[in-house]
This record gives sequence, C-alpha cells and structure tokens, in this order.
Amino acid sequence: MNTPSTTEYQLIDGARKSLARLRFTIKPLDDATYTRESAALPGSTIGKHVRHIIEHFTLLTQAINTKQPLAVNYAARNRDQAIESSVQKGLESITAVADPQMSTCLELLESGKLSLRTPVRVVDTLPSGMESSLMSTLGRELWFCTHHMIHHNAIIASLLHEAGMSAPREFAYAPSTVKHGQKEAEQKQND
Repeated sequence: MNTPSTTEYQLIDGARKSLARLRFTIKPLDDATYTRESAALPGSTIGKHVRHIIEHFTLLTQAINTKQPLAVNYAARNRDQAIESSVQKGLESITAVADPQMSTCLELLESGKLSLRTPVRVVDTLPSGMESSLMSTLGRELWFCTHHMIHHNAIIASLLHEAGMSAPREFAYAPSTVKHGQKEAEQKQND
C-alpha cells in the first residue's frame, strides 16, 4: 500500500471542501430560486451550474474506475435535468461525488493502482465546435474539476446576488486569490 502524498490528499480534500461549500450554499434554496433564470446571463440558473460541476466530477471519477489508459470525455455530459431542476437532487449528487466517488479515488491512490501522474486522455469540444483529444494526468484533471467548480461557484454567487441573497465569503474564490487577500490584509495590519 502506498502512502498518498500531501498533494494527493490536498487535491481530494480541496475537492471535498469545495463541494461541501457548494452543498452548504444551495441547501437553503427553494426550487424556484434554484431554477430562476438569470437576467444578466439568459438561460443560466444555479441548478444548471450545479449540474455542470457535478457532471465534470462524475465523468472523471467514472474514468478512474475503468481500466487504464484512463479516458474522460467532458463533451459527453448527460445534462441531467433532475440535478438542475431540484435542489434535493443537486444535494444528493454533490454528496455522491464528495463522499463515495472521492473516497474511491483516494483508495486507488493509496493502493498505488493510480497516481497523480497517471495519464488521462481528455476529449472536449474546442471553440470551433470540433471535439479534440488531449493528454493530461489524473492530478491535473482533479485540479481542473475543482478549479472549474470555483469559477462556476462565482457565477452561482452572482445568480444568488440577483435573487437578493449572498454566498459564503470564500465560496467563489480560487485558493490563490484567498491567499493573496490574506497576504494583503497582513501587510495592511503591519503598516
């Protein structure tokens, strides 16, 4: 049995914590707010962003549970309308990703069956509309899904603002932005 590196634990823990913030943020919403279309971003709803986040994580974790070489096709999302139209389904989907799916990933890293350097073939749609295949690694894709979620969380925070609500302070900020803000606050205190 391998001992996962600090980076492996931080990637899994970061994903779980970000998913927990998402769960905490949407839990008090009713379905009307969750599915309310944005005035600023027509067609955009909180539920659609939650679904988008979950489907990226799910596609990656499904790939992890297949034989190597790993392959994930982000263009082949299900676009599950139940997740985007029901807060309860959204919460259940977040829990499924944060708990069993991330636990399975960690177990595979601990067993040595996978590493952060495990190659992953990624398929996605380019701006031209053409699907393309690129090579990546498991660590890079775990980070991509988490960082991608943070950017969608920023949109969710804006949609909450449109609805007269707010999101938790660090919900919509990348770790580097949070770290920079802390550094600036420390400098102001020392001045």
